[in-house]
Amino acid sequence: MKLSFSLQNREASLEADVEGLVEKGLEQKSKIPAKKTRYQTKQEEKRKNKILKHKQQLQYMYIMLGIAGVCLVVAIVASILGI
Repeated sequence: MKLSFSLQNREASLEADVEGLVEKGLEQKSKIPAKKTRYQTKQEEKRKNKILKHKQQLQYMYIMLGIAGVCLVVAIVASILGI
């Protein structure tokens, strides 16, 4: 940026590299991460909790299926042996 005054002609001129300033501003903006609002953070927490709850439900289901499978095998073996 250049600022020059001429008292004899009563003039003032200002020269600025606008493109350079815009590029510099864009570079600085790109370095700063976007801030999250309270709503966004709450929604992310809800989503994470929902995913965690779903995983826990699947684990519970797999455990119950495993127990049912073991009981089925024991029942079949017991019926074959006549116990």
